[in-house]
Amino acid sequence: MYFKILFIILMLSSCTLTNDVVIEDIDYSTSFINEGQQKLDINWWNSFNNDELSQLVSQGLKDNLSLKAQDLRLKNSAINANIAEADLYPTLNFNASASSSFDDLSGASNTSVGLSSSWELDVWGGIAAVENKAVWDYKSQEAIYRARANLVAGNITNAWLGLVSEQQKKIVLANQFQRTHDALSIISRRFAMGKNSVTNIWQQQNLLKSIEVQQEKNIAELYINKQTLALWLGITTDKLIEIDLSILPHLPSLPAMGIPMEVLKFRPDIEQAFAKIQAANEHLAVAIIDQYPRITLRANYSTSNTSIKEVLDDWSGNLIAALTLPLFDAGIKKSIVKQRKLILEALIFDYQQVWLEAAAAVNQVLVNEAQLSKVAINLSSQLDLAKRTEKLTTIKYLNGKTNYLNLLKAQESILLLERQIIDANKKVMVNRVLLYRELSHGDFSPEILTKDNHINIGKQS
Repeated sequence: MYFKILFIILMLSSCTLTNDVVIEDIDYSTSFINEGQQKLDINWWNSFNNDELSQLVSQGLKDNLSLKAQDLRLKNSAINANIAEADLYPTLNFNASASSSFDDLSGASNTSVGLSSSWELDVWGGIAAVENKAVWDYKSQEAIYRARANLVAGNITNAWLGLVSEQQKKIVLANQFQRTHDALSIISRRFAMGKNSVTNIWQQQNLLKSIEVQQEKNIAELYINKQTLALWLGITTDKLIEIDLSILPHLPSLPAMGIPMEVLKFRPDIEQAFAKIQAANEHLAVAIIDQYPRITLRANYSTSNTSIKEVLDDWSGNLIAALTLPLFDAGIKKSIVKQRKLILEALIFDYQQVWLEAAAAVNQVLVNEAQLSKVAINLSSQLDLAKRTEKLTTIKYLNGKTNYLNLLKAQESILLLERQIIDANKKVMVNRVLLYRELSHGDFSPEILTKDNHINIGKQS
């Protein structure tokens, strides 16, 4: 009869009170406002077709200090899941003791040797729920790791783009300085010939000084971008490789993005929000199950004797089944259940909000790209017109058909537009980096888990 009861208890231990969470009322967008035909590379920075950039991002994903720290937290979370899983199995301990009187320390008496074991039966699935919560906590940490990896890749790419654009600007400023200096020489000769006023020389010198100010700013921006790049690479600035590129790469074709529900579901922030819901659901199950009886089996097999020689002669064992049933706790357990239900409901709303924000963020970046691209094109057209104007104004000035102020204005317009075009093109590229980050799942590293962290956890389906 005893074994029949035990068998029934063991069968009940496979039961669980957890239910799958049903998430409804999410307004999934049917499409993005725009998309291209180019397939998006998982390692999205390769879209810029620059080996130097690819090398820097790979280095950052390997050496970035904050990413290393998050990797350790991820591995710690995997160990927590393995620890929680161990509670499903019985424990086995070896016990041994011996005592001796102070009068005769050479001999031992009251010796005992034995084995003891305990096993809490998972009748209602409470222990399994704790394990499941640990698994979902791990998934949440994994999502945080991938979000961090995406951030590292994005910031390295932006710093690299900033460095390249400032190097391009350095060349442009040097060219502007030389052109303005040559113009100053012409104006000075005309002044010597009595063909213009000394104020023309002063104004041209002032324009030259304004370029020198821009060159000083350029030197500062170069250093800031180098420092930022080194920071995300996890190295000091003096160890940064020399960046040779002085022209921004061509903007890659707009990627094909497909249906938002399929593209965005593996985003780190969405997966993290989903994992939090599942962990909260398991946490709720633990609170509910905590109101029910707990059954624990304890067994020991031991021997004891006053003589060490005879200690292994006589063995005895026993099996104890213990039942723990909560009777009165002033409503604490019910209050905990209510609390965790509220937390779960709040997390479901958070998840819905994350979905809406994700789709909106992608569309906003697409809108920004269209606007920024138009600005860059418009500036290029303005520069072409400004150069034509400056060329004609110079001819008129040298022939005495217009005053110097018109020439100065034409020169200033060109100098400003040349710098603005570089900044505008950089903004377009940085916005594209943001688009790639918005679409990316951040799973770049092949070594998220070491071989010791054997827990098998896949993406949500």
